[in-house]
Amino acid sequence: MKWFIFFLVQAAGCTLAVQYNQEFAQFKSTYGKVYRSVGEEENRFKIFSENMEKIREHNEKKSTYTMGMNMWTDLTDEEWSNQFLGYKRVSTLHPAVHKESRDVKDLPASVDWREKGVISDVKNQGSCGSCWAVCATEQMESYVALQSEVLLELSSQQVTSCAPNPLTCGGTGGCQGSTPPLAYNYAQLFGLVLEEEYPYISGSTSETEDCEYNLSNLSPVASITGYNNLPPNSMEAVIQHIAEVGPLAISVAANTFKNYNGGVFDGCSYEDNIALNHAVQLVGYGTDEDLGDYWIVRNSWGLGWGENGYIRMKREANPPCGTDSTTSGHVCQGGPGSDSLTVCGMCGMLFETSFPLGAHLL
Repeated sequence: MKWFIFFLVQAAGCTLAVQYNQEFAQFKSTYGKVYRSVGEEENRFKIFSENMEKIREHNEKKSTYTMGMNMWTDLTDEEWSNQFLGYKRVSTLHPAVHKESRDVKDLPASVDWREKGVISDVKNQGSCGSCWAVCATEQMESYVALQSEVLLELSSQQVTSCAPNPLTCGGTGGCQGSTPPLAYNYAQLFGLVLEEEYPYISGSTSETEDCEYNLSNLSPVASITGYNNLPPNSMEAVIQHIAEVGPLAISVAANTFKNYNGGVFDGCSYEDNIALNHAVQLVGYGTDEDLGDYWIVRNSWGLGWGENGYIRMKREANPPCGTDSTTSGHVCQGGPGSDSLTVCGMCGMLFETSFPLGAHLL
C-alpha cells in the first residue's frame, strides 16, 4: 500500500511538471519572453512553476477572488515588488476636508464613475515606480472632465520626470517613488500637457528621464488650484465622496496583488503589517450577489492584469484596522512622525485619500 501511494504521488507530480512545462511555453509566447541564457530560462521556469503552484492552491480553496497567470508569473514576489511598486505612503500635506456627512443608507447602492465619462483608459506604468504620478494624473483628468465635460489624456511622463522631490518624500523621485501631493503641487504651478504631446516612456526604459517640459516647446492644457484629503480611515467620508463628488486617489498595500485575476479581493490580512506602497484610483463601489460588497479600483498595470486593469476590493460596513509599521509616520525622509500608523479597510485603503481642487482647462 505504501508503494502504491508513493507511486500515485510521483505520478501526480509528473503530471503537474508536464502541465507547467506546457503553461510555461504558452506564457513565453503570450508575453514575448526571451531569456539571455539556458540557465536564466531554467531559473525562470522554476519561479514560474512555484508561482503556478501558489495560484493552483489558492484557486482550489473557497475564496471570493481568483488568481491567474499574467506577465509577472516568472518573477519572485521580491523582484516584482522592487520593480513595480516603488512607492511609500503619502503624507497628509493639506488639512483633511470635513463635509457634513450623510447616512450611508441614504447613498446610492452603487456608483461607477466609468459610466459617467470621466475615467480615461487604463494606463500601464511598466517597470517604473511611477504609480504616484500615474494616479495623480488620472485624478486630474477626471476632475477636469467633471468641470468641463471634456475628458483629456494628460501626460503622466511630464509628472514623472518633472515633479521635484527635494525632501525625498515617498522615495527619491520619478521611477524611484514620490507622492500624489507633490504631483498636485507641480500641476498647480506648471499645468499639464497632453499625453500625445509628451508620451510616457519610463515604463519601457525603467528610467525617470530628463524633464523635457518648458513653455517654449509644450503648452499646458489643464491645471488645478490645489488638492485636499479626506479624514483618515473614514469609510463614511470615502463612500460619500465617491457617491457625490468624484473618484479618489488612495494608497494600498499591494504586495499581494501580483496574481489577482478576478473576483472580490480580500487577500490582505489585518493581522500582518499593512505596508502602504502603491497609489491607485478608487472609481466606485457596488455589491455582487454572491461575493458581497466591493470597491472598484483602477490600477496602473495595463489591461492584462486583473479585471481588464481593475480590481474589486472587499468593502466592509465596519472596516477593521491594522498597522503599517514599515516606515515612519510621515513619508519625507527625516521628517516628524510616529513609527507606525493605524490603517483601516482592505489593504489599508481608507487611510490616505486625496483629490484635486479647482481643476480646469487652460
